[in-house]
Amino acid sequence: MPGYDVLAMDGLSIIGTVGFFVPAAILIAVVAGAVVRDRRLSAREAAEEATREGLAREALPDGDAPTPPRAD
Repeated sequence: MPGYDVLAMDGLSIIGTVGFFVPAAILIAVVAGAVVRDRRLSAREAAEEATREGLAREALPDGDAPTPPRAD
């Protein structure tokens, strides 16, 4: 069969290849998951803080609120 190359691998090289790439893929998936989780938590905390600040601003008593300018 001219023109065809066949790659012959023994069982040890397959085990070595799988033994390297599978843990590497798992590690990449874990790190990516941790980054996504961290960003979601940070966004949730920022939203909660903005909500707290907004509610605190709305809860100011009338005496502490700035007076609006006169419309003369």
